[in-house]
Parts: sequence; C-alpha cells; structure tokens
Amino acid sequence: MKRILRHRNLNKFRCRGLGGLSLPRICFSPGGDREAKHVFADRQRGDNPYGSNPKGVILIGLMVIALIALIALPLLAQEEINPVRGKSSEATASDKYRGTSNGVKVIYDEGQAEATIKSLTFQGTDFVYLKEMVKLFRLDLKWDAITKKVTLTSGPDQVIFFVGSSQIMVNDRIKKIIQPSRFSNGAILLPIEFLSEILDGVLKAKIDWDSKTRILKVSGGRLNVRGVRHFSYRGSTRIVIDLLRPLSYKARKELPDQVIIDVYGGECNPGELSLEINDGRVKNIQAFQLPNATQIVVRLIQGLPYKDFTLKNPHRIVLDINPPQKRLDYKITTIVIDPGHGGKDPGAIGRGGTREKDVVLAIAKELKRLISERLGIRVVLTRTGDYFVPLRERTARANNERADLFISIHANAALGRGRGEGFETYFHSLALTKEAKAVARRENAVIRLEKGSRKAMSQAEFILWDMAHNTYLNESSDLAILVQEGLDKKLKIRNRKVDQAHFYVLSGADMPSILVEVAFISNPREENMLRNLDFQKRVAEGLYNAIALYKRNFERSMGLAITP
Repeated sequence: MKRILRHRNLNKFRCRGLGGLSLPRICFSPGGDREAKHVFADRQRGDNPYGSNPKGVILIGLMVIALIALIALPLLAQEEINPVRGKSSEATASDKYRGTSNGVKVIYDEGQAEATIKSLTFQGTDFVYLKEMVKLFRLDLKWDAITKKVTLTSGPDQVIFFVGSSQIMVNDRIKKIIQPSRFSNGAILLPIEFLSEILDGVLKAKIDWDSKTRILKVSGGRLNVRGVRHFSYRGSTRIVIDLLRPLSYKARKELPDQVIIDVYGGECNPGELSLEINDGRVKNIQAFQLPNATQIVVRLIQGLPYKDFTLKNPHRIVLDINPPQKRLDYKITTIVIDPGHGGKDPGAIGRGGTREKDVVLAIAKELKRLISERLGIRVVLTRTGDYFVPLRERTARANNERADLFISIHANAALGRGRGEGFETYFHSLALTKEAKAVARRENAVIRLEKGSRKAMSQAEFILWDMAHNTYLNESSDLAILVQEGLDKKLKIRNRKVDQAHFYVLSGADMPSILVEVAFISNPREENMLRNLDFQKRVAEGLYNAIALYKRNFERSMGLAITP
C-alpha cells in the first residue's frame, strides 16, 4: 500500500480556460514526493499553491456542490417515497407498490357498481393515483407543472392543492390533512384521507375506507343533479337546479299551480333537493328519483307564468317564476343614484388623503341637482351623507322606489405601485378581462363589512352568476356606452372604454344599471382633479348628458312624446 502511495503523489499545475481562472488539477506522477513537499511548504508560507485567484477556487467548489446536489436530490426523493429501508431491491419494489396486484375495490351505493384501482402504501398510509380517481369520478383536472398546483372541478365545486402540501382548499375553505399528496415515478398520489375531502366537498359523496379488506365504499358519488337553490326577488322567484354536467330536460305545467321539470338521466338524493319556500309565489319544491330521470316538482301558491333556460360554468337549469317583464309602456320618471361606499367604508384613499366616499357623494349630489332641474324627474340617492349602506340594500332601494335607471358612482384605484389613469363604465355581466375582475374585486370587498358577511357572500356570488342574463342586459350596455361618450366630451383624461364585470351592488337590479369609475384616485394627478369642484361638476355634466340622451332615445323608440 505504501508503495502505491509513493507513486501517486500530487503534482500540481495550472490550467486556464474558464474565465481566466487559475484552477488546480490533481494528477498522479511517479517520484513526485519532492513536488508534494513543495506544495506543503508553499502552504506553510501562506502562498496559494493553486494560483492567485482564491475566489475562483471557491466558485468552482460551489459549482461542484451544486452538481452533486442535482444528482443526489432525485435519488433522495426516490428514497423518501420508498416505504421500506434495509431490504433487497426486490422486496423494496414489492412493498413500495403493495396493493397494486390486488388493488383497492371501490363499491358505489351499496353494491350498485364496482371498480378496482391501484394503490400504494407509504409509512402506514394508503395512497391511490390521482389519474385513476379523476377518471373514476369524472373530475375535471387542471395541472400547473411550475407551481405543482392541482385543480379538481366537478360542476360548481372545486378542490385546489399543491403536491407536497398538507393544506387543501375545498370550495374556498382551507382544510388540513395529515399526509400530503406525493410524487412517485412521475405520478401524483393521494392519501385515502384526502379522498374523503374530495368526495364530500366536490362530489357530495360519503366515503368509508376499510384498510383491512381494502374496500372503499362510496355513497352518492355518482349523483349528477347536485342541488336546488332559490332566491326571492320583488315580484319574482328564481329556482336553480345545479348539475354535474349538461343534461337534457323538459319543463311543463300540468296544473295551474304546479311546474314539473324532468331531468333525463338525472340521479339525485331527493331528500336534499326538497325545500319549503312560501315566499308568496312558490309554496315548496319536491324532488323524486325516477328510473331514468330526476323529477323536480315546483308547487305554486297560485297560477303564475314561468320561464326556463340553462346556464353554463357551472351547468344549471334556471326556472323563473313570474319573471320580470320589460316595462315598455312608460317614460323614465325615477332614477336612483348610488354614491359608492360611505361611513366605515371609505373606499379607495389617494396618496394625498382624498377619500373615495367623499368625492363620489359630491358628484352624486351635483348630478341629482342637474337631473331634477333640467329633466324635472324624480332622483333618489342611496345615501345623502357619510354613513354605511350595505351593498344588497342599494339595489333593494332602487327596486322599492320602482326606479327606471340605477347608476353607481365610484373612483378607481390601481393595485400595488400602479397608478392607473382614466375613466370607465361597467355593466353587470361575466368579467372578460383581468382588469375588470380586479376592479370588481376591489368594489366588492366592502361586503366583508356587512353583518353575516359569509352568508351574504355566498348569496351574492350566486346572484352574480345567474343575473348575468339580466332582463335589462342590453339596455344597461347601451346606457354604459352613452355614459362613456358623455364623459369623454367633458374630461381630458384617458377613455378606458366600456367593460363588464361582477358587481354585488348591481346584483338583482330590476332596471338598467351601470357602475362608473370616474377617475383613478391612486393617480396623484387625477386625485387632485377629483378634489377640484370644477372637475366634479364636469363629471356630473357628462353623466347628465348621457342620461338625458338615453331617456330621449328610449322614449322615442317607444313612440312617446319627447321631453325637451
């Protein structure tokens, strides 16, 4: 051994070629004892035997460590998923995929259907493959390879999680699980515990796992008629039947006070779909499971007309009892103006301290004065001072006043360090752009200040989806275009055009309704404008001109006498 070492002494020399760095190189050289001693002597004197650039040596060392990490981490990750240590490779492979040969038996609805899926056991926890679960329960899967984010959707319900995280989000509720999802050989594994959250939260099913028999019992997971909801408005009632996927149906009226909807191929839990309503129009809703269809019976207190249609994303059947009719035989006589925010809700605040709630109230009061004096029609403000008015009460006020137009006035604000600029007008419908969604998110945030905000939020979200096909959608769009044109003639700032988005304050409005963002309070230049009385008057003038033109065009289309 000593003889070998004597012939393998270090012989150094410098090589250049990586950024001009002097790099050490180790080689074997016979009779190199003297050279090795010289190297040691250099170190004793404090000289650098590897050249004059120690930083380069450190850099190369870091590069070597990084290379080792890149090679070792995948091996460690594979070792981590290996549930057995210290066994032969054959035993390890067998235990790693324990249950693969026999699988997990899935039994639906007390044996009405069965399936077998692969499984894997890791640290005493049984896992199944995500891909098989998606196929088995017909879930929609969306995968982000960069963030390792998985989104599972079934009808209106959704589960979001990140591979390796113990937190999951089920329909906007965050839950924790003991064992997170994992990777194995390029596949995503889900613990059985995770399935209970998916099946219960997304498929509205119950799960019972027996680890001894390796049987997974699922009840209700194949239901495709998911639920029935209702909302009562002034003069009408909306009933929504949630579906897992599109299903054909037929609505009919066999008796004057009874509407029947047959959903072909529908499967449901009748007890969960039956409701007592008693809102003056609908008495109750009762569901029946027929051999080849789900039947929904809506019992009315009296004979009333109805309208049925379907909506997508999520899939649902909508039944409107005594649907609102467009009032085409009247003049515009009442307008409700809504100054946004107020009281404990200041709205957006500019860098100079300007509060949105103060600016929009001043503009609303000036607009009311112009309309009252020049058009001689009735104008109602949802608030006349600095106090808080819940969003749902604003359109309720407009409905109770039997308003012909509803206009909500706001000042915009950019997120983060952005300033934004210009004015824009929205009508209530599905948001099509990121910018529109951001504006709606900010304006809708006030609902958190309302009492019972959790309940109000869920109801508002539902209304936003289903009022997208508002009776006055076209009229609202026309009014928004005229308002944008009217402001463009009065304001010397950017015209951001007409857009559409979800706004809680416009939900349920039984008349043409719009929301105006008159300028960006987050922009110092436009903030100064908003504080200026002359600018506020010009905003009001632009809004007035648009309203007057809309009124004139509408009454002309109705063949009515035109007011000067």
